[in-house]
This record gives sequence, structure tokens and C-alpha cells, in this order.
Amino acid sequence: MSNCNDIDFVITWVDGSDPAWQAERARYLHPDMPLDQIDFRETRYRNWDNLHYWFRAVETYAPWVRKVHFVTWGHIPEWLNPDAPKLHITNHRDFIPEQYLPTFSSHPIELNLHRIPGLSDQFVYFNDDFFLTAPVEPADFFKDGLPRDSLEEMPLLFTMPSLMNCVNTNDVIFANQHFRRDLCRGRNRSKWFSLHDPHAMLKNLYMTAFHSRYLFGLNIHHLPQAYLKDTFRQVWEADANLLDQVCTHKFRSSSDVSQCVFKFWQLMSGTFLPYNKRKVSKLYQAGREFNQMCESICSQRYKYICFNDADEIEFESHKIALNQAFEQVLPHKSSFEK
Repeated sequence: MSNCNDIDFVITWVDGSDPAWQAERARYLHPDMPLDQIDFRETRYRNWDNLHYWFRAVETYAPWVRKVHFVTWGHIPEWLNPDAPKLHITNHRDFIPEQYLPTFSSHPIELNLHRIPGLSDQFVYFNDDFFLTAPVEPADFFKDGLPRDSLEEMPLLFTMPSLMNCVNTNDVIFANQHFRRDLCRGRNRSKWFSLHDPHAMLKNLYMTAFHSRYLFGLNIHHLPQAYLKDTFRQVWEADANLLDQVCTHKFRSSSDVSQCVFKFWQLMSGTFLPYNKRKVSKLYQAGREFNQMCESICSQRYKYICFNDADEIEFESHKIALNQAFEQVLPHKSSFEK
């Protein structure tokens, strides 16, 4: 049992260039699979060669973190120090039920994170494109035992068909199946209309004009996400059949839900404390906002960022420039490196 003040970080990583991983994935591809529903974009797997900066940032900007759980299919960066005191390398088979393995979709991995051996009751989930870029405190993620988050209504708006649009819709449908928007808003008005985030408050006030019991959508933010392990248990108890079905998918499917069902559960149940994500974080598009992103890394303008990869960029030159920005502020090896 972890201490109530313990906070762990969890990061998932895949080396898409690993021949063994590619060979195993190929064994599960079949000619009759609905390939239009499977996400094989190069941007999902290409390597920016900057994971070591993620670990340097954790050690520099969050020295208080109890443990870092590094979730991997089996491959490990050659520079990673497996004996680092705060590092726990966990293979998919260490925590994902056997009947779901192997998986080449992030969804079964994320839906089972609470099963990681030794995971703290409070943890922050990172994708490998989420980076700390300035000092953070535990209260940036948890306060009074509750995750920090921002509830902001945002109607779903899709301009083109895509697999992730389907998944986003499924996440909102899940929330509507388990919560009534009007009742949740009434029980937690101070969190729906919080002065901590005036932008979200005004948007939520505007949305009250729509007297629907159903959610139209919530802003996902796509940034490091604070979770209670108990939230995962509650959602599995509430809708085990749905999560089980998603976990059986070897590849992403248009019928999936994502880890956002846990975020939505915390928001709709009021199991969070509001704060203003816009003041401390930003999502950058690697294409049109690349220069601003590099500048914010060097200036420590935000506490954490996400950079969304993009198909249209000059990948090699962008990778060099991004890593130069990280090197400028994080030049020294961390204990996570050999």
C-alpha cells in the first residue's frame, strides 16, 4: 500500500523500428482486417530520439516523484539505466491480462494501467510526447487527495472521417451512459463554473443554454493526466464488458474507447479539483507551431507541454532542432541514463 502523498509517473513507449516488434505485429495482420479502421500512420511510431530528455526533465523538474513506471512491449533504449533507483521497467505481460496479449494498440495498455505492480494510488500518465519543461510541484497534479483537472464542455466537431473521431465519440457516449450532465453539473457547480479557469467557466456557462441531460463533448487537453487508481477499478466494475471487448482488439478500432473514459469519470463524478491548464501547459502542433514550441522549452514558459507530430514536417531537421532546444536546458545526464 502506497503512502497517500506518493505520486508516480507512468510513461508508455514503443520502438516502432524494432524488427522483432514489427515481425510480431505482422503475424497478427490479416487480409480481411478493416484496414481503414486501423491507424498505421508513420507519425504514430517514428522515433524523435529524445526520450532521454523526458527522464532528465523528470529528475530536474520533479525530483519528488516516487517512481517512474516505464511501460514497454519489451524493447528498452540502450542508454536506459535499468538499475536507476526510481525506475520500474514494466513489460506488457507484467500487468495486462494474458488473454489481451500481444497488443499493438495503446487502448488495451491504457485501460489496464492500474494493474501495474507497485503503482501508487495517485499517478500521472504521460505519452512519450508529453514533456515537463519547468519545475512542477505535487500540487500541480494532486491536491487534498484529488487529481487536478479542468472540466470544459466542448461539443464534438468533426470535419472529416477518422478513426480517432470515432473513438472520441465512443468516449462521450460512455460518459452519457453512466452520468447525467444536468445532475452532475448541479452537484458540482463550483467545479463546473470555477474561477480558476475563466475560459472554461465562460464556455460552460454558455453551454447551460442547451438544456440537455446529455454531454455534447469535453475538452480532452491531451496533456499529462492525473489519475486515481481507484477510478480505474470503478470504471472496470461499471462497464467491464465494454472494456474487455476493447482490450481484445490487437489494433486500434473504430469501436474502441480510450483512457479518456477514466478522465471523464473523474470529471463527471466531481473527483477532481479545478485549475487553469492554460496557465501551466500547452499543446503544440509540430508543424505550424514548431518554432514557438522550441522557444517555450528554452524559456521554460510552461510547466509541461505536448507536441503533436505532423505528417507534413521535414522530420529530420525538426528532430535536430527540437533536441537542440532540449539539450540547451537539460545538458546533463540523469540517473536514468547509463
